[in-house]
Amino acid sequence: MHFFRCVPLRSRSALLFIFLCSLQTEAADRFTVTIAAAKIPPEPQRTLTIATGEYPPWTGAELPQQGLANQIVTEAFASQNIAVKFVYLPWKRAFEETRQGRFDASSYWYDSTARRTYMLFSDPLLLNRTVFFQRSDAPPIQWQTFTDLSNYRLSATVGFTYTSEFYQAIDNNIIDPLMVPSDTQNIKLLMAKRTDLFATEEMSGFYMAAQLRIDPRKLRVIEPALSAPYGYLLISKTHPDGEQLIAQFNRGLKAIKANGQYQKILTRIDDSSFYDPANSAPSPR
Repeated sequence: MHFFRCVPLRSRSALLFIFLCSLQTEAADRFTVTIAAAKIPPEPQRTLTIATGEYPPWTGAELPQQGLANQIVTEAFASQNIAVKFVYLPWKRAFEETRQGRFDASSYWYDSTARRTYMLFSDPLLLNRTVFFQRSDAPPIQWQTFTDLSNYRLSATVGFTYTSEFYQAIDNNIIDPLMVPSDTQNIKLLMAKRTDLFATEEMSGFYMAAQLRIDPRKLRVIEPALSAPYGYLLISKTHPDGEQLIAQFNRGLKAIKANGQYQKILTRIDDSSFYDPANSAPSPR
């Protein structure tokens, strides 16, 4: 500063100009570095094609982020710099074509011995509840064993994963469910009083009721649950990168649980009025 006071006025102006220019240049450089250092998502290493099916609210081509389960799959792989593309097929075909190697993976499936024969399983994506639904205006059904249900009219969905005890009860003629192509048909049969109860995943049952403009308060969940299965991502054991992809997915799943993204996805369940009948009302067409 003492040196600056000794410099003639004209020279001081020149020095001040040079000093301000140097500050501007330094600021520009810092701005450039800041932009360069900003987190720009890298290009995906690869894109996986994943076979899936319609199972709202967990999976669905028209659902936000293609459903809660598929969003978890997308985010887990994205954290590992892997993109995904979902292809919607009938569930049986989705499994078979994935097993044959036509798809990189399939989302998402419950566990079974038969599936373990052909597929690699990821860490669990979700915990679901398979329950019996009845009409809420009917006397509550109490059950502990399938014998308790032998006098009721049941329906069930072809291709759905029920328990081994459920199928054994059918084989032993303890229950005789009407097998139908879809859960939507199950709900329609129940509300038309052609059946007394049907079994499906709890969230899916409430969701489909809402889609059919059926007040969820007209449905009652019977406890205890039939089962509480986990859902998994499956990759064929014949896939050349199967073990590596499962490991990458598992790392990604742990990552989105650690950073809170996983819980944000599940929070969408709690915020859905179709799941909380007290906050639900039929919406106009």
